[in-house]
This record gives sequence, structure tokens and C-alpha cells, in this order.
Amino acid sequence: MADLRFLQLATDPNLIPGVYNACDQWCDYCPVTARCLAFKCQPAAGGGGGDIYDNVAEMMRASMTFLKDCHEAEGLEPPEELLRLLDDSEPPAPLPCAPLEDPLGRMAKHYAMLATAFLATHDHESLTRRLPKREHGPTPFEVFVFYHVLIGIKICRAIVGSADAARSGSAAARADSNVSAKVALVGIDRSYDALRVMTLDDGDPRIEHMQRHLARLRRDVEGRFPAARAFVRPGLDR
Repeated sequence: MADLRFLQLATDPNLIPGVYNACDQWCDYCPVTARCLAFKCQPAAGGGGGDIYDNVAEMMRASMTFLKDCHEAEGLEPPEELLRLLDDSEPPAPLPCAPLEDPLGRMAKHYAMLATAFLATHDHESLTRRLPKREHGPTPFEVFVFYHVLIGIKICRAIVGSADAARSGSAAARADSNVSAKVALVGIDRSYDALRVMTLDDGDPRIEHMQRHLARLRRDVEGRFPAARAFVRPGLDR
């Protein structure tokens, strides 16, 4: 049963059901936070200033419980995978495929490694604190930082969803695969443009190398998930 707080907020007729499943989670620049139940129900930020990776297992479980409550409050059925992860009575079921063993998954991982290696040589304040919210939008470097791991995460989720849909015929798994690929493509597009701007002030040849890798990654994602680019995310693509 969802918490009463979620049920009360879910009565807002302007909410877009499930919009939080199709976004890149960069709430500072999202145009529909006022219509997102997950955003409206976020707990106030704590003042402890601790490492975000402290008690990561506990935070992950709290996040999954939060997502389940959002679905229930909006009258949506929580994903079976989410319910399985929250079920302590049985060991977690194995994934339908290993995305990092997939050629596209390996390519996505390689981009994350290239970007991480590049960032490791940069002494930049954006790497040591939460990215600031800027009135006129993020800087190209901040765009690059924000998406450099998210792209691979979304591609791997798209691969797993596609395998699940092929095995089970699940329309929900197919939709999740396409929306994950769509978010990955959004991240690729924005990162590619950000890197292009970064080359104007930074002659590091690794930037152009990452651009070329992203161009190939974009082509392969579009080839693997041909319906993803045209997939319309309610509230986000209209």
C-alpha cells in the first residue's frame, strides 16, 4: 500500500503518470517537474554532507521502494523486476542477458571509460560537488559530465529490456527498451554537441576521439532500436 503522502499528491490532475520513467533525471533543467509525482515527493535534502556512496545498498532499496510507491499512488502496476528486487523471500532472478557481454554494451562501457579517464585529468570543481543549476542552462562541460555514465546505463537497460521482450513477448518490456534507448540517444546527442563546443577551447585530441566514438555509438543504438528515436515520451517530447 502506498504511503498516504503519495496518494494525496497523486490526486493532482496535472500529473503525467510515469513521466519519471522516461527522463534523464536532471531535474534542474526538466520542464515538467511540477507534473512529476516523483519530483513532488522527493524528501528534503539532508544536511549531513556525507559521501553519496555511504550505505549505498540502503539508499538503493529506499529508491526502489519510492519508485514502487509512485507507481501504486498513480494506479500503475509496478514493474515485475522491481517487485522481485524488493522481495526478500527469494534470491534475485538472473538477468535475461548480460548487457556488458553484448557488443553494443561493450561499446557503451568503453565510452564511459574513455570519459572517466579524460575527467580524471581535469581539476574541475564540477567533479567534486553537485552540478549547479544555472539560469541559462548547463555548460558544455557539465553536460558531458552528467551524461558520461548515464548513456551506458540506459543502453544496458535497453538491451536487457529488448531481450526480455523477445523472450516473453511483453509489450511493457518492449516499451521500456525503446524509452531507455531514447534517453540514451538524448544523452548521446547532447554529449556530442557539448564535446564539439569543448574543442573550441581545449585542443586535447581525446575530445575528438570521444566524439567519433559517440557518433558510432549513436548509429549502432539507432540500428539496434529503430523505434527509439521516434518514441514520444509524454510531457518530454511534445
